[in-house]
Amino acid sequence: MLIAENVRWDEQNLMEDTIDEYLELLNDEKPITIRQWVQSLGKVVQFKPSLNKKIAERLIAFDIMGVKETMRKSILLDIINVLLAIRKELKMDEVENFIFNALMGEILDKKSKKQVKIELECSVKYRLS
Repeated sequence: MLIAENVRWDEQNLMEDTIDEYLELLNDEKPITIRQWVQSLGKVVQFKPSLNKKIAERLIAFDIMGVKETMRKSILLDIINVLLAIRKELKMDEVENFIFNALMGEILDKKSKKQVKIELECSVKYRLS
């Protein structure tokens, strides 16, 4: 996670060389570690938009059902938050479909779905302005 904190100063584009290894950490056996890595990707997409497509593809492919049930909602919300950040810079049908499916699915509760819908509306307004 320290890597993500320092990505803003990566003038030599070292993150591009290490992103695959970084994303492999999403396969950790501990859900809390996975959650922390997903959250750290929010920093990466903020400062390295060139990696957005690769990060989005990896997050979309993440097997949320392979995670302990009590952590699914939290990790899914973290993934959606990163995808919403990516969505501001990069339009991908796969991202739209993932978010839509998450909203139609059973993992998120009503409050979480409402929160995501508000974020979606805000990002639409942001794009139009």
